Amino acid sequence: MEEQDIRGLRVGEIMQEDWPTLGPDATVEEAIKLFAEARISGAPVVSGDRLLGIVTEGDLIFRDAEIKAPGFLDILGGIIPLGSTEEYRREVLKSAGVTVDEVMTGDVVTVDPDATLSETATLMAEERKKLLPVVEGGRLVGVITRMDILTLHVLKPRP
Repeated sequence: MEEQDIRGLRVGEIMQEDWPTLGPDATVEEAIKLFAEARISGAPVVSGDRLLGIVTEGDLIFRDAEIKAPGFLDILGGIIPLGSTEEYRREVLKSAGVTVDEVMTGDVVTVDPDATLSETATLMAEERKKLLPVVEGGRLVGVITRMDILTLHVLKPRP
């Protein structure tokens, strides 16, 4: 039997279709509990099967992180912010979030089920993502993780 180059496999062939999801009204506490019990680092946030965002350990750690306010420069009575006040505002709101929709990332990097593993691995590396929601026609159909791809190197090594 001829071995297949795993880089040409399609995401839809190896994605996890039963990955846990959260609703936008789920609490941060519920998200943390889900992550611990399911041993995952992130979950898509959905309404029905429509992807709204993603919440990850990185989003939740803001609750415990020190948020540094941007410095200000006072010149001739005018105050000039040194740094992004909008970024500071987002970090403060995220750290105070109670529900998943308040802490999730709304601008989600996704992948199509027909994408190759090579394309997907490149996207994950460039965007520094551990997991990607797999979306087809606006519907969440699964999730693919770095480990899903790495495991294939052991199970289906290149010829």
